[in-house]
Amino acid sequence: MTGMAAEMLSALRMHEEVFRYWKSLRRPGRLPSRADIDPCSVRKLLPTISLIDVLADDPANEPERFRQRLAGTDLYTAYGMEITGKSFTDIYGPEEARYWAEELTFVVRTRKPGVGLHSMAWRGSKSLSLFWLRLPLASDGVNVDMILGHDALIGQPELIGPSGIRAA
Repeated sequence: MTGMAAEMLSALRMHEEVFRYWKSLRRPGRLPSRADIDPCSVRKLLPTISLIDVLADDPANEPERFRQRLAGTDLYTAYGMEITGKSFTDIYGPEEARYWAEELTFVVRTRKPGVGLHSMAWRGSKSLSLFWLRLPLASDGVNVDMILGHDALIGQPELIGPSGIRAA
């Protein structure tokens, strides 16, 4: 199997593991909430897990209505900076922020998972892509107020900027 195919297969298996866990938390007609998630159940995937706050009942494709509540340690390498606690307008340029707002608004409105492959060219690496999964969470079981994410980098990093190595 070629390198890229092996990376995609590995990423797909991790996505499936996160999806199965999320699905196991669902109850008929109800979405799981953040409180339902036990980090120990997905311990080995925590470095690539994220939580995104939905800051409006209808985010209407507006990037400022999303905030990165938590980003696993491996995501520092993908973004070249700490993104935990930042709004999407602080993390991305206008075009990228709009892309994510549209994808996440779909998850909020449909209450269904989203998945995709997105180029990291905006970060300076044309041969690197983010294979992403976004799963809706709802404190009340109905209205999406948070999104569980899992990300895998596919390809060869050529990122310019910080290495992701941080001093303790």
